[in-house]
Amino acid sequence: MPAETPLYDLFRSKAIDQNISFDASNATIEKFEALASRTTFTSQTVLAEQNGIAKHLSFLLDGKATFTKHRTSEAITIATTQVAFSPLGISGLNSPGRYMSQIEVEEKSEVITLQLKELRELFISDPAFATAFLSLVLACATSLLWQTRGLKTSPTPLEGDVSKGVSHSTDYDIVRRVGESAFFAPFTKESLEALIPFSELRLYSKGETINKEGEPSNNVNILFSGRLLASFTDNRSESQTQKSRAVARPGVALSWSNGRSRLPAPYTLIASRDTTMLCLSEDNMRRLVDEAPSLACTLLLQQIWQIGRYQQTAAGLANGEIDDVASHMEALLEDNKARIPVTSSLYSTPHSLRNRFTVGNALNAIYDAVIHGNDAERSIAGLMIDLLHGVERQHRFFKSLTAVYNRVAGAPASMTSQRVRELSNSDFARAFDQVAYVIKGMENLPETATNIFFYNHLAAIEDNDLANGHAFSIDSQFISSKILLPKYGDSGQRIVRSSRNTEFWRNGYYARLDNIFVDNADSDWIDETPEEKQQRKERLFLEAQRVFDKGRPLAIAPEGTSETEDNLTTTSPGPLKSGAFLLAAKLKPEPYLVPIALANFDYPVSHTTYAAVIKPPFKISDYVKNVDDKDEMNTFLAEYRKTFRGYVEEARELADLVQSNSGTLPDGLVTNAGLVSPIEEEFETDVRDLESRLWEKQQRSKIALFGSSTFRLWEDAEYDIGLPDIINLGFGGASLIACRTYFKRLVTVHNPDTLIIYVGDNDIGSSASGDQVAHEFRLFMSEVNEQLPHTKCYFISIKPSPFRKHLLPAIQRANELIYQTIEQDDQWRYIDFHSPMLNQDGTPSGAFYDDDPLHVNLAGYGLLGKLIRDALRKG
Repeated sequence: MPAETPLYDLFRSKAIDQNISFDASNATIEKFEALASRTTFTSQTVLAEQNGIAKHLSFLLDGKATFTKHRTSEAITIATTQVAFSPLGISGLNSPGRYMSQIEVEEKSEVITLQLKELRELFISDPAFATAFLSLVLACATSLLWQTRGLKTSPTPLEGDVSKGVSHSTDYDIVRRVGESAFFAPFTKESLEALIPFSELRLYSKGETINKEGEPSNNVNILFSGRLLASFTDNRSESQTQKSRAVARPGVALSWSNGRSRLPAPYTLIASRDTTMLCLSEDNMRRLVDEAPSLACTLLLQQIWQIGRYQQTAAGLANGEIDDVASHMEALLEDNKARIPVTSSLYSTPHSLRNRFTVGNALNAIYDAVIHGNDAERSIAGLMIDLLHGVERQHRFFKSLTAVYNRVAGAPASMTSQRVRELSNSDFARAFDQVAYVIKGMENLPETATNIFFYNHLAAIEDNDLANGHAFSIDSQFISSKILLPKYGDSGQRIVRSSRNTEFWRNGYYARLDNIFVDNADSDWIDETPEEKQQRKERLFLEAQRVFDKGRPLAIAPEGTSETEDNLTTTSPGPLKSGAFLLAAKLKPEPYLVPIALANFDYPVSHTTYAAVIKPPFKISDYVKNVDDKDEMNTFLAEYRKTFRGYVEEARELADLVQSNSGTLPDGLVTNAGLVSPIEEEFETDVRDLESRLWEKQQRSKIALFGSSTFRLWEDAEYDIGLPDIINLGFGGASLIACRTYFKRLVTVHNPDTLIIYVGDNDIGSSASGDQVAHEFRLFMSEVNEQLPHTKCYFISIKPSPFRKHLLPAIQRANELIYQTIEQDDQWRYIDFHSPMLNQDGTPSGAFYDDDPLHVNLAGYGLLGKLIRDALRKG
């Protein structure tokens, strides 16, 4: 028989295939051969037990390996592989040195097994060999991710260009910004600082593609600041779909590189707003291997560790529709219990997630672990956040509903119903931003508001019931705040059923909004004569006519109920009553009836897409010649119910299309699906971290800085301004909406005497027009004036940066409009930071920027400090 190829030569040959130099001394080769063995298994064999101490690292030469997660009551196959040289048991290379899953090989499988203890000793004695070996492990391990996603190989890259971004050197903020992340946990402060010369920062504009899944990954890309949408191909279900995760936490690694191999990128990365990546290029990776092999080994080991994170994210998102999210969290904790301290508050999260009134406790525990936990807790908590976006949305939506109810039911008697309605509609609009939604047919809305907008009424669900039992009509609120209000500037006059005598919570709410009430089968029984009933109907008509006379729209659900089996997306609409159509026949001038078909408002927010389809309007006179003829009217109602059922199916199919992300969407849709996630998803971690640091200081400062990264990066603000007692409340990427969202949490609690604001820059960078920025500023100003009526406020104009030179007209328009607004309010002052930073030709001056074209340098901060100091002296 011919002699078997030495195992070292097999590895060397594979390394050459991956463009990796695998040359080693005779002593190293001899030690490697001694720690390696080759086995052909005669039966199905378990190579690694889940959570078992890792003693071996294996490589599949031939056959099949299966990776299984054992849960309390089931075993789940997460991947299978038949790819030659697939590494088996890579989680054993990193702390805590245990296998993350059971690994089993089939009969006749051929495997190379390496003894980990001896392998680690070899790494210490020969760091150059260690970097070559780990580079090979990383290159071969990438195939495991594709298997986890149900793919045989990496997917074909999508069309489109990849941006190189704008490169600039790393800055002083890097260690603090990313040093506490799970990816950099094994790095000491000194080793992280030693890594900086091998890296660079790259700045990307909103919408630019940074990586494409399946295309060779030329960099190790780590999020430094900003926000990304990371998408990947999932083929685990019946059809291939695109899954995505939003990433806003600094220090998350989202691509890989060993400097030699052409490794397909694991994600398509698109900047959701202006975003900075910490990048280690192929050239710098090679230089790192040559000049600092021990440091290179640490980085390669973390990239191998990161593959496990990618696998857990893929498995979690692929099963993102599971009903019991708490059970999924239990499984995640079970998978990682060998790494998490027994005292960790993370163990309480599954229990808290099972009750909508305690979900906030679970989220608090998870974010606390992200900020204050040890390496393992930060890692697992980060995964939890990635997998709990739906739950977070549901929780924020529920909190928003509670806030709306409190605002309305608790509104002072001096506040008019109109003002209460305006405020509640604004609150509802923000609440619906927590939900994926799609609206089709806005072009079918009549130009004039005086029409009847009718819709199928969908059942309320327990997930949205408040603690006192109040159940909102979510569907009608959506029509008011997301369809009527944007079109007509008026949310419409709603016609609602009278509350039952026992519905104390409902009556107090709807009465405060000055709705038109009607009695129906779901109201209390009314003992009345036929004449009294006719008078009641006549009063309804008179009230509706007064609404029309004021030029306002009417919104009504013709079914008259939302509490039957016909009030579900799968069955709606129920039998239509004639009231809305009779009303249309009597009102003058005769209004259009505008059908709005709704779907999915009877499903939890956490994993659905709300849909509304607006169909062409019609007049009742076009369909019913004599509205007093009951037979003719009933025939119309029965036939139109069938027609409307088709509209609901259209809405349902549209929602499915949007949610699956598997097809081209029709033109003309209004949707937030696939766009920037709610503000809280983008900034919550940063804000909680800031709150934590401020809480530790326990100080009340007279002067507060509030806004975006221009303030966050200003470490010498007290020195540059020349005043003590300044508290810096800046958080990276902040927009005007984000500042409104977090104003109470970050600013109101400190009650400063003076508030200095820099914001608007990121709004412009996210494609907002100057007029839109000015509008958002006016809303923000109203919030500040309401919350802090005695605080002196200063707005710093939006700076002209070289990176946003093409947006100068929008910046200057926003500054002009904001200046005009501030001139009319004695509580506010305007600080012109923009004009002194321009050259004589009107272009941004380079004197205030170094190689970072977005953030000012020390000279820029010196100018800003002087301008603020002068403004404060003037008062």
